[in-house]
Parts: sequence; structure tokens; C-alpha cells
Amino acid sequence: MKGKYIFLLFPLLIGGCNNSSISDDSSSSSTLPSKNEEFTPLEGEVRKWFDHGLIGEDRFYNYCPSTFVENGVKHIFYCSNKMFGNITDYIAYRKGEYINKEMIYSPEDDIKFLLEPTKGTWDARHTCDPSVIKGEFKYDNVKYQYLMAYLGCVTSDNTRNETGLAVANSPEGPWIKCDKINPILKVADDNKLWGNGQSEIISVDKKGRVIICNSFSSPNLGGEQCWEYDLSDLNNPILIRGKDHMNTNGTANVDKEDGEKVNASITNIGLAYDEENKKIILAKGRSPFAKDGQYPNFIADQIDVFYLDDSGNENPFDELFKSQSEARDWKFIGTINEKLTGFKRNHNTGLVRDPYGRLVEKDRIEVAFTRSDLSDSDWGYLSTYRIYSTAFKLPYLSK
Repeated sequence: MKGKYIFLLFPLLIGGCNNSSISDDSSSSSTLPSKNEEFTPLEGEVRKWFDHGLIGEDRFYNYCPSTFVENGVKHIFYCSNKMFGNITDYIAYRKGEYINKEMIYSPEDDIKFLLEPTKGTWDARHTCDPSVIKGEFKYDNVKYQYLMAYLGCVTSDNTRNETGLAVANSPEGPWIKCDKINPILKVADDNKLWGNGQSEIISVDKKGRVIICNSFSSPNLGGEQCWEYDLSDLNNPILIRGKDHMNTNGTANVDKEDGEKVNASITNIGLAYDEENKKIILAKGRSPFAKDGQYPNFIADQIDVFYLDDSGNENPFDELFKSQSEARDWKFIGTINEKLTGFKRNHNTGLVRDPYGRLVEKDRIEVAFTRSDLSDSDWGYLSTYRIYSTAFKLPYLSK
């Protein structure tokens, strides 16, 4: 699941006064405005997306958003429990439409649960951490427009997470699990480690070639992997190339408090591509976590946003597959922290993209994230997991 750090995570993850303007976008439900200032937050503005019960009281959690905008509609896939007080992860869906200068979200009683655990299979305990793109895919001789990567598991002890795929012809489904090839990224049966998951998927050619990035753990290593596949025929996936450990150059070069230690690390990411300027945009949790020593201590205090120059390469996304010694540095864009949001934990991020993983707007990127409050009890913090967003201008455009 996307909420916890890969060495601490249990299969479910389920984040006052502040210096930003937090607005409530949680009205219940189109084309983009000519200037998307109402559709997308301004830099420094924090928006709450929607409600699911009362924050901190009702035992529901929402986290780990994957969002794309198509024809003026914001399609939001995220992780949630379905039944009050039951900790089982489902992949949920809501949408937002821009109506009369207001973002209107589908109401709470119209939440759609797209995928759920399937008894007796590799994802029998949880299904979570969705990432969705558009393309051209075929499965069992049926053509599909949308592809989802998601995490599944059979355990409740933070181990043996794996990655599967599902397809649909509408964002709202029905979604079909690709059972004949799932899990596409496996772990060994005797694996006692976290495994792999928290995937981010992005289109290479707006057809069947995709890149899947996922968090992983192994006996001696953990981080972010990248895999490029041709999934035009999902019954016969073709692995084109892979990278065991994504370059982390520059990820410790961030704005920080005096004396603060920041690890050069990448896991649990959001990813987007600026096709015009050949830049890869990344959002990820800053580690180490819980620098205040309080609970929950397995999720990020803050989210850092970077870009990576992908220009001059033979193929799109080549920079993701270079070795640490060959790759360029990630360049810092900004951070989502308590000073901005007022929340003690800001975690489980996702970038708002177009259906193929490209930018929605040319000059800024909207970054969704999950709130968590502090509590020593599971439901004390889980019931505060709600989705918000802010935006950052792209600094390389002014250079």
C-alpha cells in the first residue's frame, strides 16, 4: 500500500493554524477554463477535495490518489475502506467537474468501488495504490482504453506485496483484472519482506508502451524500480527494459530546517511528463519520517517535488534508466509540509495529469496528497486520511 514506508508498511495505509489558504472543494457534482486558476490551485493554495464521513470521527479513510483530467473532468482513483470501521483496502473512484466556476465532486453516496480483494488469489487481502492511464490495450481479444496498475497482497503483516493490472473502457468501469498475467510483478513465495507495489504508470507512446515504476524491498536494498513494457497485447506482455534502482541524485538538495537530515531516497512516487520541455516531474515523501517522534511514524511528514531534465536522449524517459553515475540530478521545485498545510503528516502523493501522464497545464503542476493527524490509536489517525492538493509553478520555464 501506498501509505507506509516500504520497510515499515503494513498492508493497509491508510493525513490549525497555517500559513496557507485552505479552500474546500468538496461540493458534490465542462471544459477547462481558459486560465485554470479555479480548476487548479494557485501556488501556495491548499484545497480539500471531498468528504467521506466526518474527519476524525467516522471510521473511513481515503488516501493514495491517482488523478487524470480528460475533457474537463477530473477522474480520481484512490484507496478507501468500504465498510465503516473495517480495515480492508478497495480501489474507489470519484470525479470532479468544473461547473459555474466551481469544482463539483460526485457525492459521497455515489462513491464507486472499482476493485476489491478476490478470495483465494494473490490479492485476497487488499487491493490498493491505483495508477491509471489511457492507451491502446488488448486483453483476451477485447480492446480497452484504460489501464490500471495496483497493489495486491495476501498478508496482514507488511509482507509479500505484488503488482497487478486491470483494464476498462471507461474510467468508471467496469474494471477487469488481468488474471491470466497477474501479478505482473511478483515476489517469491517465501518472501518475508515488503515486496513491491505503490506503482506509478505512465504512457510512452500514448498506445501500448508504458513505464511502471514501483517501490520495492530486497534483503539488501530498497527504493524505486522502473520497467518499460509493451502491453499492447496484455496476454503477451513484452519487457523492453528495466532499472533496479532509480537514480536519487539531488533528492537531498531541498529546502530544510537548520540541522535537518534529509535522505537521498525515492519511493512511493507521483510521476508526470512535460513533453514540450522534455522534463520528468516527480513527487515523493521526504525521509526520514516522523522527525517529531510522534505517531503515526511510518508515513511522510512532507512531500518534495522535483524535475529531471530528459532532453537530448534518444528515447523519452531514458534518464530514468541511467545509472546513478550517469544520470543527471533531480532539481528541487518545492515542498508540501506542515507550514503550508497545517497538517502534521503529508503523505501518499499523486500528480494530477492528463490521461497519458502528461501535464494538464503548461506552467504548473497540481500535486495531490493525503492528510493525517497525530494519534496513538489506529482509527485516531486513519479516520483523518483525506485528500487535498496544491500546485507549484514550473521553475525551469523562467530560465
